[in-house]
Amino acid sequence: MTTSVATDLWFRRFRTADDDRPPRARLLCFPHAGGAASYFAGLSGRLRPDVDVVAVQYPGRQDRRGEPFATDLATLADRIVEQLGDGPAPDGLPLALFGHSMGATVAYEVARRLERDHER
Repeated sequence: MTTSVATDLWFRRFRTADDDRPPRARLLCFPHAGGAASYFAGLSGRLRPDVDVVAVQYPGRQDRRGEPFATDLATLADRIVEQLGDGPAPDGLPLALFGHSMGATVAYEVARRLERDHER
């Protein structure tokens, strides 16, 4: 993932990288309707340290509460993919998408767009 002020708004990590044990895979997590990235903080701590857990922070939630909510799933998925820039794993890490409830639908729509835009 690219790193910038904009992507810092969209993506959260709840533990720091371990220099002695670099990540072997990335898990991109999508919260439920009304949920926020912090929903996945506990999961992040329970997974192996070599899994880079990244949670999406939707506009209008928690520290982004001053921003307007996304009005439809397609637009939300488009905006997430746009923020991923060169792709969610430009470093070549295997990627898995996980969504809870409505987040599963958002993850599916993001996966469709990534497949379309980043065919390998």
